[in-house]
Amino acid sequence: METALDEIVNEAIVIEDSGTSVEINLDEVKVPPAVKKRIEDEFNYVLKLLNFGNMGHEIFRRWYIDGRLYYHIMIDDNDPERGIQELRYIDPRKIRKVRLLSRERKGQVFINRNTAEFYVYNEKGFKATGSTGMDNQGLRISPDAILHCTSGLMDKDGKMVLSYLHKAIKPLNQL
Repeated sequence: METALDEIVNEAIVIEDSGTSVEINLDEVKVPPAVKKRIEDEFNYVLKLLNFGNMGHEIFRRWYIDGRLYYHIMIDDNDPERGIQELRYIDPRKIRKVRLLSRERKGQVFINRNTAEFYVYNEKGFKATGSTGMDNQGLRISPDAILHCTSGLMDKDGKMVLSYLHKAIKPLNQL
């Protein structure tokens, strides 16, 4: 399994002679050249923050295995004009998105309204499927401060993000 995973990662992330393994292509984007230059500069800045030249294989591997990536976006509170200063990786098992709903009754019908949305980080992680509400204890983080990227694969109910390795888990467990 480990060898197959290494093969997939090595085929997906290739370091070219130019030193870059990814680049942005804005050929089809209809914006002025100055805007394209700014987008390219910001893209390269994010790659630098991620240390993608050295950590690209590891970042892709985490995303491929877990099916999701989380980063905490760090901005200098004293000088927000400086923009993003750091991107800190967060283990996906230790963070979860929470939506608080309030029920409003209109005649015979109850309507759910989204009242608050935030991420909860807990260093000890969360129980697999707790319904008591006690498993949502931890540090509250604004959704604007979290960068979240999923595989796009969902379970049959559309509630849980799956990784690309999910289909291999059952046969592996049977071995």
